[in-house]
Amino acid sequence: MNIHLSESVYYARHFRLPGFNEQTQQKLRSAKVLIAGVGGLGCPVALYLAGAGIGTITLCDGDEVSPTNLHRQVLFDTSCIGRKKATIAAERLQAINPYIHIEAICQYVNTQLLLELVPRFDVIIDCTDNFDAKYAINDAADVAGVPLVYGSIFQFEGRVSVFHYPTANYAQGLSYRDIHPEAPPSALAQNCGDAGVIGVLPGIIGTLQANEAIKVITGLGETLSGFLLIFDALSATTRKLTLVKRNHAKVIQEQTDDIIYSELLERMASAVPPTLIDVREFHERKASSIGGQHIPLATLHQHVMSLPRDRDIVIYCKSGMRSAKAALYLRSRMDGIRVLHLTGGIDACIGGGVTCKL
Repeated sequence: MNIHLSESVYYARHFRLPGFNEQTQQKLRSAKVLIAGVGGLGCPVALYLAGAGIGTITLCDGDEVSPTNLHRQVLFDTSCIGRKKATIAAERLQAINPYIHIEAICQYVNTQLLLELVPRFDVIIDCTDNFDAKYAINDAADVAGVPLVYGSIFQFEGRVSVFHYPTANYAQGLSYRDIHPEAPPSALAQNCGDAGVIGVLPGIIGTLQANEAIKVITGLGETLSGFLLIFDALSATTRKLTLVKRNHAKVIQEQTDDIIYSELLERMASAVPPTLIDVREFHERKASSIGGQHIPLATLHQHVMSLPRDRDIVIYCKSGMRSAKAALYLRSRMDGIRVLHLTGGIDACIGGGVTCKL
């Protein structure tokens, strides 16, 4: 039996909300939204925006459904394995809401595609899981002046913000690059497939992203533009950080922020010594050490959540190369924490053959 619903019935619960009327619903109906990535974040974003009545939703993702997706990507089931995510999602969203238009683009986002696509939309929603895509999406939205709803997940932590949308202090809004000016080294950049993610987390963060998009489109409430919301799934707590515009010339200098051994000695003897981390391998640590926590570079991503956030961090290795990469990575994961690396590594301070703990 087919049940035919009118739009007024479909959106009936919206119309009971204070300050929400047919004009508000029309704003949603007239809106065009691009969802980049139809995975853990993209599925809940797409579900709730389709239900809300966004008039045109474009899904962009070149990936296919795999068994490892199913614990968190709620638009798919076992019958979808091997099929294109964007195509399946479009079919299911259209069945959920027949009054809107759904478009599927079975491609991964890239700079050229984004520069062509982004100006067509009112809002861009970043649901990707890698740094290259996030920077490309941010920069394309910046060039076009289109609001960007950002989301990211890492193991048990999720983040949400709105970029390129006016705040009281910044008429053009802020940028992803105001949080992370540059991507971490590719060897340290991990997506949820590498680092793991608890299945409920992208559902929570994706729903928050959908909420921000609705606020941007309708003008209801206050958006997260100018703020970064951080959600910790293990403690069920949130932090709302105020963002400021970066001095990008200063940031470039900070990217190579380092410390010499004599200065490190002074800092370690101070009332609030920095957290010292050795990112070398086990055999190197056994041969020589200046102390601190031992976290080999390849495992650093597993320890981010447990590192202290109440003091600076100093990283060292043998020559300074690995510690510089580690410092870039931690800066991308730990907002507001100063991360330095030891110039010249352990070779420069003890010759590489003497144990001298700080």
